[in-house]
Amino acid sequence: MRKLTPEELSDFSGEWDGRASPFYIAIINLQKGEGVGISKEEWNMYRTPSRICRYIEKKFPVKYTCIKHRDKSGWKVIRVK
Repeated sequence: MRKLTPEELSDFSGEWDGRASPFYIAIINLQKGEGVGISKEEWNMYRTPSRICRYIEKKFPVKYTCIKHRDKSGWKVIRVK
């Protein structure tokens, strides 16, 4: 995952309820064509990234592609729309 700049954090348009993970915030702030790579070692949540992407797609008018690495070492998330 990449570290967010202060400008990106101020552009966050969702409501903060204290339950959002750093991954959730990072994926919400992606622009069209940008992506995030997540290794399996840094992923400590029960749900997979693809499930979180689907949840976000239901709440916001965005579309993501979540791809699992071939060697099962992590995921790539790309914002399509």
